[in-house]
Amino acid sequence: MSTGLAERIRAESARLAALCVACGECVRACPMTAYAAGVEAAAPNAVAAGMRDVLQDGEGTPEARAWIAACTRSGVCSPACPEGLDAAFMLRLAQWRAKGALGTPPLIPVKEDTQYSPKVKAFARLTLTEEEQAKWL
Repeated sequence: MSTGLAERIRAESARLAALCVACGECVRACPMTAYAAGVEAAAPNAVAAGMRDVLQDGEGTPEARAWIAACTRSGVCSPACPEGLDAAFMLRLAQWRAKGALGTPPLIPVKEDTQYSPKVKAFARLTLTEEEQAKWL
């Protein structure tokens, strides 16, 4: 029996949060900390613990939320994890949760691009043949 996406997000969040020791090595390795308010001044383990809190249905710390919002999915954090966890995936889950993907109010700003679909179609027109455009657009 397959589960829905929301259940999968909850299950993976709980699993990874339970395995994470919040050592902060992922935060130390992250190239985006300079762009996340308060993160450079905060203890890396406290930021990681705040991210782990978001994975566990908490609100996290302001610094953790700033770090989650700043993530660009560089993946530099994953090899830095001494526990061998996929820290980039943990942050992706935390970002989804912080944006309210599970029906909760957002904890971080959510950018909505109302022109996303027209932009995709415009880009697709540059790469598709007329026949493909007629079929897909």
